[in-house]
Order: sequence, then structure tokens, then C-alpha cells
Amino acid sequence: MKELNRRAFLTLTGAALAMMALAACGADDVPAVPPAPAAPTSKEAELVAAINKVWKKKFDASQVTHEQLTLNQDAQGAIKIQGGIFENAKEPVHTLTADDWKAMYDVNEWKISLEKKYDLGGAAGISEPTGEDGNMEISLTFEYSCEDAVIQKFVDKIMKYSLSREAEFISIYCPVVQGKTYMIATVFWNKTA
Repeated sequence: MKELNRRAFLTLTGAALAMMALAACGADDVPAVPPAPAAPTSKEAELVAAINKVWKKKFDASQVTHEQLTLNQDAQGAIKIQGGIFENAKEPVHTLTADDWKAMYDVNEWKISLEKKYDLGGAAGISEPTGEDGNMEISLTFEYSCEDAVIQKFVDKIMKYSLSREAEFISIYCPVVQGKTYMIATVFWNKTA
């Protein structure tokens, strides 16, 4: 399997989710749309409610376009693949293996599928990779919490990417690793053209 450098990794994983907004791919030979994700768990719904409290403050300050984010699990498949890497490895900090790289290609299939319908924005919950190209490490960055201070940092991470201000939807995944629940999210909106 071809080794990927940091830039290729960020593109395939959507910049560890955040770079999903970059690099439009050709859609002529796109595979069928992946199956719809399962209904949200109570943790996911609770997390969206907490995020929307912070999002509303950003809307009131004219920092975002929409007053709240609607839970839309269309993008959950991509973040679930990434969360699954940690769940399978049973560790919240993980050095990527050849099998992980293969799984990352599935993220790209979701990205191509999503870009037909949505514009993709920022994300939070997984670090950008560190280390050398052949020995790259990623980590889950947010333990699950609906506390205001944690959610503020989580939303700030999503908002680090300027396109996120247009977001109207959010997908959430809460992987469980070593008995702890973590949170991963990505935001997006309907294509206008």
C-alpha cells in the first residue's frame, strides 16, 4: 500500500475531519450512497442540545448564520469510521496501521457522497496527525461532556475553520474507548448551487 504523507492523510480523513471542506473530487464515478446511519443515541441528542446552547450565543453575536444546528447523521458514517479506529485499537491515542489507512479510504467515499448534496465545514474530536509519515499518531481530543466550558472549547474547535459559520447540520459520534466515552462531530450545510 502506498505510504501517505501528512497532507494526503489530512485530505483523506478530511483533515482529521476538518479538512473535509477542501479538495472537491470528481463525482462522475462516485459509488452508490452508503447506507444511512442509525438513529442518534441519547448521548448524541444530549450533546447536540448542549452544542446548540453555545451555537445560539454565536448566532446572537453574528458569528454564525443559523441559530441552531440540526442533528443530521448523514455524515456520521465518516466520523464513525474514524472513531472505530480508536475503538478497535482500544486506545484513545493511536499510531496508524496499514489497516487504519485502508479504513481512511472509506472516509473518502463518504466525503465524495456527501459533497454531492452538502458543503462540508469544520469538525472536532480527533487530533491532526503528528509524527513522521510512516509513524503517524492521532488521538481522541474530547471526552464526552455536556458541561458549558467543555462544549465551548468543542464548538471553538469546530469554528476554527471559517466555513463552519455557514453550518446548519451536525453529525455526532460518541466512541467508547477503555470505558470512557468521547465525542466527535462535523458540521455541514446544503449546497446552494
